[in-house]
Amino acid sequence: MKPEASIELFLELARRYVRERGVIIVPRASIERFMRASDMTPLDLETLILTLRPRDCFDGPEPDRDPSRAELWSVAEFRAFWEERALYLKISVSTRARRCKCLSIKPYETKRSTDGFELL
Repeated sequence: MKPEASIELFLELARRYVRERGVIIVPRASIERFMRASDMTPLDLETLILTLRPRDCFDGPEPDRDPSRAELWSVAEFRAFWEERALYLKISVSTRARRCKCLSIKPYETKRSTDGFELL
C-alpha cells in the first residue's frame, strides 16, 4: 500500500475531476449489469467517489497496468459503502485529461484461504 499522502492526493484529484466534469464510466458489461441490478445511477457513483476516504483504499495508487496508459492514468482500489453494502471500486485519474473514470464496481467479497486467513 502506498503512503497515505499519495492516497490523499489521488482522492483530491478524483474529487476535483468528478466535480468539474463528472465520472467516466468505462463501458463494461459487468459495470452496466451491477449498476442496473443495484439501481445505481451515474450521480450515485459520483457521490460515492466524493465520499471516499484514504482508509477505504486497499491498493494503489499506481500507474495503469496497460503500458499505453501507464504514463497518463493512475489507478487505485477501494472498499466503499453504498446503501449499507460493501462495494469494490476501482477508479483511475489522469492529470493530463483532468478526468476520473470508473474501471470496476461490484460487491466487495473476501475469500478464505486454506490457512483460514482472509484474502481480497
